[in-house]
Amino acid sequence: MSGRSLVDDLAQALGERFPQLDVPKFRRHPAFRRRGADAIASLGGVAQVVAEVGAYGELRGAANPYGVVVARLDWAVADHAERRQVADDRSEADRWAAVDRAARRGETLRALVARGLMFADEAAEQVAAEYRDPELHAIALAALDGGAS
Repeated sequence: MSGRSLVDDLAQALGERFPQLDVPKFRRHPAFRRRGADAIASLGGVAQVVAEVGAYGELRGAANPYGVVVARLDWAVADHAERRQVADDRSEADRWAAVDRAARRGETLRALVARGLMFADEAAEQVAAEYRDPELHAIALAALDGGAS
């Protein structure tokens, strides 16, 4: 083990990506060390951080490239958190839509049983075939039973 930290590895990788950075100077930059560690923890690794920082573009013409990289580390963490929140929100919305579909399917099958167009055991088999997820299966069965179970 070389004793280098992931933040040191990040400084080296960013120095390779952006040759205008003086890597030893950058390694000692306190804001870089703090924000670099936060970015690595948030994004999962040095390669991911370098990719995110690089996605914002080159550093040509930057009066303070070190400050630009530090700001981009903050942006990368914030953007990653926002993308994760959007994905979580989408996942939750998808789950609630699946719950709604399972409940409506159970109600539809209950109506068919009530009209004599289907037997109750056939409807239960249909629910079992359509819903492998235990929670959705239980919701559809509860709707099929009219909440009796």
